[in-house]
Amino acid sequence: MVDSTELNPTEKQLRDALERLVAQKPTNRELKQKLKTNKLKIVVSNVEKEAGLSNGAAKRYPETKALIENAEAERIYGASNVSDTVIRAHPLYVKSKEDLLKAKHEMKKLKVELELKDEKLDSYKELLKYQAVRTHQMTVAMWEQIPDDKKHVELMIDVQDMNAHSNVVDFKKREDLD
Repeated sequence: MVDSTELNPTEKQLRDALERLVAQKPTNRELKQKLKTNKLKIVVSNVEKEAGLSNGAAKRYPETKALIENAEAERIYGASNVSDTVIRAHPLYVKSKEDLLKAKHEMKKLKVELELKDEKLDSYKELLKYQAVRTHQMTVAMWEQIPDDKKHVELMIDVQDMNAHSNVVDFKKREDLD
């Protein structure tokens, strides 16, 4: 580990928080609850929470982030006698890391594509709304052209005569109510 006197205050807070989480003695109330339910993981966001820092505070400290990742791996799999530099240089690790980066890149590309399609969908919805308004205006204008004595609905559904086996609805003329 790096001498703690050389660390800036934020990195020192992160490393102190990491030590508390490794020792399973968090001070953060939410993390204490996770510890009680045996769901406490040593991940960057939890270390930031324990340190009382905002999300993303650890992004400027790659050494500390590597320590956090190693601590979680040790928690899950136990201590290893193989150094991290050997593991990170292994071809399988390198290929997995490349695959992960490719997948993240593909996800970003798909998100951009999805946003473009959402924008296109929104424009179509606006066009549809405009057409619905225009259709309503035309219907109202045509209704206005009908003489008042002819304005009544000519068709109504006869619900009683509907056959349960048929999907066709029968219509009949409505008697004049005047």
